[in-house]
Amino acid sequence: MIEIFGGMAGGLGLFFAGMWFLAENLKTLASRRLRVVANRWTGNRFTAFAWGTIAGAVTQSTAVLTFIVVSMLRSSFVSTRGAFAILLGGNLGVALLVLVVTFDIKLISLYVLGIASAVMISERASKYRPIAASFFGGAMIILGLVLLKDSAAPLVDQPWFAETVEWTGGSLLLAFLVPALLTTIVQSPNAVSVFGISMATLGVITTDQAIMLLYGSWLGAGLILYLLSMGLTGRARQVAMYQVIYCVLVSAIMVPLLYIELYFDVPLVKTTFLSIDLGLGQQLALVYIFTSVFGVPIMLAALGPMTQIFKKLWPATVTEDLFRTKFIRNHVLGDAETSLALADLEQRRVLDMFPRYFNTVRQGTDLETPRKAVREVLSEIDAFLIDLRGHHSAQSNEGRSSMVTRQKLLFWLEEQLAVLCGALRELNEQSALHDLRTSFTEGIDAVLLSMLHAVETGDKDAWKLVKKLTGNRSEQMSTMRRRYLEIERIADDGQRAQLITVTNAAEQTFFLLSKLAQEFDNSPIASTHVLMKEHVR
Repeated sequence: MIEIFGGMAGGLGLFFAGMWFLAENLKTLASRRLRVVANRWTGNRFTAFAWGTIAGAVTQSTAVLTFIVVSMLRSSFVSTRGAFAILLGGNLGVALLVLVVTFDIKLISLYVLGIASAVMISERASKYRPIAASFFGGAMIILGLVLLKDSAAPLVDQPWFAETVEWTGGSLLLAFLVPALLTTIVQSPNAVSVFGISMATLGVITTDQAIMLLYGSWLGAGLILYLLSMGLTGRARQVAMYQVIYCVLVSAIMVPLLYIELYFDVPLVKTTFLSIDLGLGQQLALVYIFTSVFGVPIMLAALGPMTQIFKKLWPATVTEDLFRTKFIRNHVLGDAETSLALADLEQRRVLDMFPRYFNTVRQGTDLETPRKAVREVLSEIDAFLIDLRGHHSAQSNEGRSSMVTRQKLLFWLEEQLAVLCGALRELNEQSALHDLRTSFTEGIDAVLLSMLHAVETGDKDAWKLVKKLTGNRSEQMSTMRRRYLEIERIADDGQRAQLITVTNAAEQTFFLLSKLAQEFDNSPIASTHVLMKEHVR
């Protein structure tokens, strides 16, 4: 008995460890260039479905794939419509493993495991390590399912197990509900389906129960994904709920069809696949695969209306839109001038996001959300400029150099604003420095807004004002520190540290704003930004 459960526990352990190993190493392979290619191919619903099938076969988890797609959606690498098509293909890719495991592939998996591990530990092959590690994780997944299947065989000889099965009385309802619960617990419909198919091939449960078990695993997959996605909002929630609803629909449609076939003697799914000249395990695996694709033609045809419906049910949030690049487009990389103009617009948009930092001080709201949004957009601009250099490496471009300089300044400015606003948020009404909080928040925000006005209009007088307001403010900050430390006589060490943090961050902020003002005012593409903005709209 201990050996049986040990084998099952070990099989599940290998399966989940393999999934983790595979997912972690795929992250290193999922470069921006690969995501750009994926974005290009997912514009068409059929190619998106094909990409989803490959991704599902690789990740072997609808939940993992869903959250990967959510990440791509947030980074604007895929549209909501494309995300839906990817998930439809992903269901097929995940289901294919169940068919693979029904064949004797243990030896092949062991060879893959050995070769992959040899590449992983080899220094000479270090550049192939992430690929080898991904194959290693995939082999672990297959071996885990094989071990789970093999460990199920001895259960047939256990009296308590036979009594339990007999107690169910061949109930199809229990054969549906129990796997749904198990799938929710172990978070893998594949593991539950492989176990159920093994039970059917051993004669422990009937074919009807096995088919019902497969349908129940779909319901469980939908339930666990629903629970995992409860914290999501906007487009991310749309994608998760699309997958949840599809899983539930599979169960809602396939279960009545089985009852119709059994009680009205109408040849449908069961009759079709059990008539194929294969072993019972392969026949049941084909039933499982069919459940993942039977609704695909209708779902692909209805992607447009479905997208609109889901947008109304779970509308995109204002915060979510902050995380998405608005102007840069990868398909224009071949045109250096247009690409730089779009990057210019995106950088101006980042500058326009900084006043939100001061709103968090006024309102006491979360600072981390706008920070993540700004840094994510800046990272995408950074990667876009790197790709641009790759496309035009032979050209010496003054505009691109200006863009790169701006990028560095924007990253540094973001850091200083985060430090400044984080420190200002800690100055409560009881603090002797509370008036400092108000003056710095409103004063620096006003300077930032003046700069935004100058950037937007390009007015010479506006730029003159910005240059007067920014620059070297070390003397003013030193004077302010002395006033608070001597006149106000702040003796508390914590408040002294807060004063130094605020004034130092403010000094750096003024300096960086002055440098940015020079870059924007003297930019070789500054005069084109209004025209490009209208073109993008």
